[in-house]
Parts: sequence; C-alpha cells; structure tokens
Amino acid sequence: MKIYLNRQEIYVGSRCTLKELLLGQSITPEGIAIAVNNRVIRKEDWADTFLSNNDKVMVIHASYGG
Repeated sequence: MKIYLNRQEIYVGSRCTLKELLLGQSITPEGIAIAVNNRVIRKEDWADTFLSNNDKVMVIHASYGG
C-alpha cells in the first residue's frame, strides 16, 4: 500500500500501524509527534492506528532552543 511519509511516497504492508511504520523506517519514538491526514495521533494510540492507502503521515521532531 502506498502512503506519504513527510511528503515522500513509500510502500508498506496492507495492515501497517503507525508503530510498525516507525520500526520499519528506523524512526525512534522519542521526541516526536505524528499526524495522519492533518490529525495528531496520541502516542498511546500508535500501535492501534492502522494506515490506509494514500494516507499522509507527518513525523515532527521536537527541537530545543530559543
């Protein structure tokens, strides 16, 4: 299935969760937020949130400083 991860087209399995996506892309879950189709998904829900074809997933990394 095709999804867009930070605007880049990638292919994942047909029953892929956000948690599986992170593992498959070697993205560490610390210090990030995830939105699917412009909706922020709580970290507690990543393992239960299944992706659909053409979903747009945005991974936002926290930055520190002033």
